[in-house]
Amino acid sequence: MKHAAIFLALACLTSPALAQTDTSKLTPDRENGRYTMSPVEGGVMRLDTRTGQVSLCRQKPDAWACEALADDRAAYEKEIGRLQDKVAKLEVELGRGKQEGLKLPSDAEVDSAMKFFENILRRFKAIIQNMQSEDTGKRT
Repeated sequence: MKHAAIFLALACLTSPALAQTDTSKLTPDRENGRYTMSPVEGGVMRLDTRTGQVSLCRQKPDAWACEALADDRAAYEKEIGRLQDKVAKLEVELGRGKQEGLKLPSDAEVDSAMKFFENILRRFKAIIQNMQSEDTGKRT
């Protein structure tokens, strides 16, 4: 009975001390759920939910250490940006990009082009007529 009384007295004395213990120092600060942890072979995978950075945490001989893993997404985003810039430049070169307005040829430029094609058509017609006349000359 004596031992029970001593045990009860010790329990009463230590319970206020245990109630005042700051438990936040006993667990690591997770910054309001910033990190999520998943067990993987050889350690723990840690995801930073703010930045998207993934780290592999492993037990080293003297302590735990987390090493950032290569992030292919950043390389892909950089390449996508480069390709978008290249497409924009090519569209401007082809006349489909952002421009102030479509520049139509002047009347003089249209007349010059039409005369050029008219001369080609006349020469082609003359060639055909010469060939036909040569062909009729051979038949007679």
